[in-house]
Amino acid sequence: MKDNYRIKLDFNISNFIRIIDGTVNSAIKENKCVLSLDTRNLQQGDLFLAIKGNYSDGHIYIDQAFKEGASAAIISNIELFKRSDSPLIYVEDTYDALCKIAKYIRVRSKALRIAITGSVGKTTTKSYLANILSKYENTYSSPESFNNKWGVPISLAKINNKAKYALFEVGMNRVNEIEPLSELVIPDVSIITNIGEAHIGNLGSIKTIAIEKSNIMRGMSKDSTAILPHDSKYFNLIKDRFYKSEIKFITFGKSNKSDIEMLPIIKDKNNFILNFQVNGKSYKTISTKGNPSIFDNYMPVLAVANLLNLDLNDVLGRLEELDGPDGRWQEKNFEFNGGIVKLINDTYNASPDSMYKAIKSVSEYKNNLISRKIAIIGDMLELGVFKDKYHSKLIQLINSSNIDKVYFCGDILPSYFERIDKDKQVYSFKSVDDIQIKQHFDINRGDLIFLKGGNQIRLNKLVQDFINYLHL
Repeated sequence: MKDNYRIKLDFNISNFIRIIDGTVNSAIKENKCVLSLDTRNLQQGDLFLAIKGNYSDGHIYIDQAFKEGASAAIISNIELFKRSDSPLIYVEDTYDALCKIAKYIRVRSKALRIAITGSVGKTTTKSYLANILSKYENTYSSPESFNNKWGVPISLAKINNKAKYALFEVGMNRVNEIEPLSELVIPDVSIITNIGEAHIGNLGSIKTIAIEKSNIMRGMSKDSTAILPHDSKYFNLIKDRFYKSEIKFITFGKSNKSDIEMLPIIKDKNNFILNFQVNGKSYKTISTKGNPSIFDNYMPVLAVANLLNLDLNDVLGRLEELDGPDGRWQEKNFEFNGGIVKLINDTYNASPDSMYKAIKSVSEYKNNLISRKIAIIGDMLELGVFKDKYHSKLIQLINSSNIDKVYFCGDILPSYFERIDKDKQVYSFKSVDDIQIKQHFDINRGDLIFLKGGNQIRLNKLVQDFINYLHL
């Protein structure tokens, strides 16, 4: 994690200055060329790149960068450049300089670039693909959730020379964010995992979200491949926007019109039996994972694997060995009072679609060692005027589920708490900092404890509190 904001380059300072069209105010030592965008992780000799973000301007940390041992700083403040005695490289726009480095690395790299977007599952799909592809070839994967205006060029600039495959996650929470990122990456393969309600408060409608997600194809050439969700009601809209582009399409879904088809899932005791049809051939695997919605991520992975002529039976076998990324339905068992307590950490984020599927999975979860189900739910965020609609539906789903005890946390959900069935109600909290394990939970053997909410609610902190408590 500490190196995520450091970019190690294999060319000298002179070439670096030429690539970014920089101007220097003094001689800069021909040292190792490592860019650092965060003074907290800057190392002796690094070049500090002062990026202007949404909430902070890197220029205010220049003095700190030199105190930490920076050899020079790249800035876009001309007045500071003229008056400073410190070694500086001036550019008109430091973000543009970052993108120039990213483009240079992209052009030089021979890696097949795979860009992934979607309302739900893009990080999980990327994680699965990275693990699978790395078993076959040298594979680069962008740092987790480096999927925005700053994260994508940083990720692109970090591709190693030996990589045969390079995976990128491309996100958005407003219109007109994905197209410039696609034009920066120029994907050889793009994946849209699905179209859902995430960020609908900012975009206004699911149709607008579908259009924005489809812009992942804007940077693609005519000999590239897009992997699309056939089950989406916006599938034809997405495909029709690019039908003249000569991009090849591979589809996945539960429809028999899909190139990668997942047949109805069969529940067998504590396992799920999965059957897939891939271009007319049948593939089968048995999974012990507890949330069947996770299997939706298998389909785009199989699509890429099939495109690359990999052994799909081997791929399915490897998928069953993999855990998802942090905070995405991670199950952990603890010995407790002669039995077990199962902790399910799904705290990374919570769009309506992922929340509803998770509640359903918890409700249907079956295990002979589980006798009570406890749900700790945080607000769903960025829903705007749709906030009441989606939270009201969540209340209905919880009340109709066989979840036994419910806790709410956040600014939104506590106002809905009284609408939860009385026998399910326990506590509601404004902040995760108000929750004390010993005081607010009567944990027993056989408990399943499920946590999910918007990332800003910080339920991941409570997960760690539970882990610390249950390890005692």
